[in-house]
Amino acid sequence: MRRKLASIIVIAISLSLNSALVFGQSKTAKASVAARPGNADARLLPLDDVHTGMKGVARTVFSGSDTQEFGVEILGVLPGFPGARQSTIIGKLTGSNVDRTGVFAGMSGSPVFIDDRLVGAIAYSFPFSKEAICGITPIGQMIDIFEQGSDKPASAEPRSFSFSQLASAEWKASLPKQAVTSTTLIAPVAAGSPLIPLVGQQMQPIATPVVFSGISQESLSLFSTELTNSGLLPVSGVGGSATITPMASANEKTLAPGSTVSVQLVRGDYSVAAAGTVTFRDGDRIYAFGHPFLSLGSADMPMTEGSVVTVIPNAYNSFKLAVPGQMVGAISQDRATGVFGQLGHEPKMIPVKINLHTSRGRTEQFSYEVVNDEFLTPLLVNLTVFNSIAAR
Repeated sequence: MRRKLASIIVIAISLSLNSALVFGQSKTAKASVAARPGNADARLLPLDDVHTGMKGVARTVFSGSDTQEFGVEILGVLPGFPGARQSTIIGKLTGSNVDRTGVFAGMSGSPVFIDDRLVGAIAYSFPFSKEAICGITPIGQMIDIFEQGSDKPASAEPRSFSFSQLASAEWKASLPKQAVTSTTLIAPVAAGSPLIPLVGQQMQPIATPVVFSGISQESLSLFSTELTNSGLLPVSGVGGSATITPMASANEKTLAPGSTVSVQLVRGDYSVAAAGTVTFRDGDRIYAFGHPFLSLGSADMPMTEGSVVTVIPNAYNSFKLAVPGQMVGAISQDRATGVFGQLGHEPKMIPVKINLHTSRGRTEQFSYEVVNDEFLTPLLVNLTVFNSIAAR
C-alpha cells in the first residue's frame, strides 16, 4: 500500500529547525521556582501530619470546566514508594461521580485537601480494584523535586534522521520510559491496618489520555505501541482540534487547582494533546499530574486550559475526553513527581508545512506545529506525514 501511494503522490515537507533536521541538541529550560521547602507553606499539609482515618476532599472536572468535589479518606502512608526517600499516601475516594467512574485516566493531579490544606495529588491507581482506591503524591515531594534544578543532560551526540526514515512507517523511535511502572505493592503494614487487603496487588501511575484529532485509526495503530509502553492512553477520533492560538492572559481563575490542563504535542491541522489535572498554582507556577508524563526531564511543551466533554466509565480504565483550549504557558519540566509549568512562557515549537500533490491533480496543504523534543519529534512527524499520505 505504501509503495502504491508513493508512486502516485508527490509530497513536499518543510520543517524549521535551525535549517536542519537534527535532533538531540541540548536544551535548557529554566523554571524559576521559589527556593523554599514545600512544607513551610501554611497552605500545605506536611506528610508527617497525615494519618490513617483522616478525611478530606479532592477536586477534578467531570464535565465542562467547573471543578467538582468528592470525598477522600486516608488509609495509610507507604514509605519508600515509588522510590527511595519518597512516600505515597493511600486514599479511598467517595462520592456519586467516583462511584460511577472509579479512578480514571485524566484524574492525575487532582488535589486532595484536609482542613483546607493541600495534601497532594491523586496519581496512582489499582487496576480492576472494586473500590476507588488511589495513591496520592505528597505536595512537598512535587515541589521539592522542581527546586533541585532543571537542566536536562545533553545527549552524547546529535542524531540525524533522513526524510526517508521519517516517511517510513517501519522506523520506530525510542521513546523515554516511565520512571514508575506497574509495581507490586509489598510493604510492611501493622496488623489490622486498612492496607492489608491491598498487599500483593499492583499499583501504577494513572494513565494519561492522549487525544489524537485528525489521525486515522489505521495510522494510530502503527504507532500506538510506543505510546502505550510509555504509560499513555491513546484515544482516537474523539476530541476537537487544537488550533494554534496566541498566548492568552492569565487571571486568578486560570488553571486553578482541580481544573483540567492539557499538554499539547501537536497543534494545528493535526492535534495530539494529553489531559491531566492541576494540583497547585503558586503565582505563575503550575504543578500537575503527580507522576511523570514522559519522564523527559526538562521540556518545552504548550500548556493550555482544557474543557471536559465527559468521563467515559469503563470496566478496564475509565477515561476523560478533554478538548484543549487557549495556550496560557509552557510545561518546562516533566519529572518523577509530576509536571511543572509557568504561565506566560511561550514554548518553541517546530512548524511543519506539507504540500501534497495527488494523482488527480489536486494539491492539499497541511500546517501544524510539533513539540521540539529529541525523542518525540521524529515519531510525531513520522505519524502525521504517514497519515497525510495514507488518508489521500
